[in-house]
Amino acid sequence: LPFTVALVVCGLVIALLGKTPDAQISHDLVVLLCLPPLLFNAGLHTQLHFLRRAWLPILILAVPGVVITAGVVALSVRWLLPDATWGIALLLGVVLAPTDPISVMASFKSAGVPEKLKTVVEGEALFNDGTAVALFTVLKAALATGVAAGTFELDAAEIGLEFLRMTSIGTVLGLGLGLLTFWVLRALEDHVLETVITVALCWGSFLLAEHLHASGVIAVVVSALIMGNYGKHLSMSDETRTTLVSFWDTIDFLINSILFLLIGIELNSDPDIGGVGRLTDGPVLMSAAAIFAALLVSRALLVYPLVRATKPYWPNGWSHVIWWGGLRGSLSLALVLGLPDEALRQHLAPVVFLVVLASLLGQASTMSALIRRVDTSEIGGSRHPEPH
Repeated sequence: LPFTVALVVCGLVIALLGKTPDAQISHDLVVLLCLPPLLFNAGLHTQLHFLRRAWLPILILAVPGVVITAGVVALSVRWLLPDATWGIALLLGVVLAPTDPISVMASFKSAGVPEKLKTVVEGEALFNDGTAVALFTVLKAALATGVAAGTFELDAAEIGLEFLRMTSIGTVLGLGLGLLTFWVLRALEDHVLETVITVALCWGSFLLAEHLHASGVIAVVVSALIMGNYGKHLSMSDETRTTLVSFWDTIDFLINSILFLLIGIELNSDPDIGGVGRLTDGPVLMSAAAIFAALLVSRALLVYPLVRATKPYWPNGWSHVIWWGGLRGSLSLALVLGLPDEALRQHLAPVVFLVVLASLLGQASTMSALIRRVDTSEIGGSRHPEPH
């Protein structure tokens, strides 16, 4: 059982025993406090040369993939609840679009899968977080405006332009701050101060981008990629590099441990989710099951055509692993709990919680078994020379 799944189970046990502490996942806790360092650490460990070689599947999964997932989920919501508006249905789809690779990566590490496969899964999660958060922000604003005006009109062109603006500014900002930090670190020889500066870069790039109504997620990812691929090797001593990596790995481990424990504890601690009674309600269970199935279908529609689009370097066996590895996690919970409308939040939060729980308990716990069942000649790219 993956460590992260074990933490969720522990949280559930604590909640069911009625020993729930006064702690819960909130939008600000995850998006403002926890998400930037998690993304920053992932960016520090992502190698650009692997990213460049797998750019096509990552791009497809992270950008149109989020849109396709949101669309399929929205269709399922409209089928289940004909009275639900397209705005609410699409918003729920975007909430459940970002993937969480933490539990999957633990299985990858123990199975020794190829670096390129790990890069695709991590790269997708890095960038689809940015896509999902940006689309969520735009849709939430459009929905709020529509509710205030008594109508809701979805202007795809306007949403697309706003998304492009947010991601473009986030990219430029992350690039500029990353390069500036790179040059500052070159002039220093203090491993503690240099590590503190990367902390400032992490939250500074995120908060500045958000202040400019741009994508803070993209800004953090881009700045982290610069630090991980250039800053670590060209502007730091060995001592600083070791300190930096150890610091961010520790922060990453602690935050993930707390978040996965809180996912289980959310069962009783969050009034918007409503406890066991609300989660076992027939319509809620049916909605969650249908949406979970829709996520698997949308994932299949997205992943399996990539086999043809990205050959010769995408072995067939990888598709099964990437399809089943599209887990949902704390970001989806954070987004739904960040909805300003209380009635809408209380309606959607139990469904999202059940989908996240099913994803973690069902998919994460069986990932290692799936990897073992796939022919090693299909996913064992690290054991054979890769085509160039």
